[in-house]
Amino acid sequence: MAEPWAPTLEQVADHIPTRTRDSTTPGSDTLLMTFNDHTTPPAEAAQRKIVSAVAEVLAAVAGSVPATPSYLRDLAKDAAALRAAADIELAYPDRDADVRVFEQLDQRAKDALQRLVEAVSDAGGTGTEGSLLPVWSMPVPGWPGDYPL
Repeated sequence: MAEPWAPTLEQVADHIPTRTRDSTTPGSDTLLMTFNDHTTPPAEAAQRKIVSAVAEVLAAVAGSVPATPSYLRDLAKDAAALRAAADIELAYPDRDADVRVFEQLDQRAKDALQRLVEAVSDAGGTGTEGSLLPVWSMPVPGWPGDYPL
């Protein structure tokens, strides 16, 4: 099932516009700003990266992004778009600079995911309040001496 907040091909392409050049026209510098059958990667491969990125975001927030507050879905979309863009850069390197671009996108994706996790936790999680926060429990302290008097 596709998430309503999942990024589109265009939203991922916004992060890596040079990947949207028409590969069937040598020397073309026209950026299509989306993925299709004439780009590297093609739309189908880019969509698989998006699906994988959405799954990673869902795993980080305990399986679902709450519908309210609405900014959580925007944060999730941004985190997934950055993760997909980074994965595409790593999967299709043309030059050494693409690896540096991946590293920058990877860090931005990690930061966006961390912001999302913190925001979901602050908003009360996906069930009980603070469901992403750790739960601590301690044993009842014993008597401070050897034997109770």
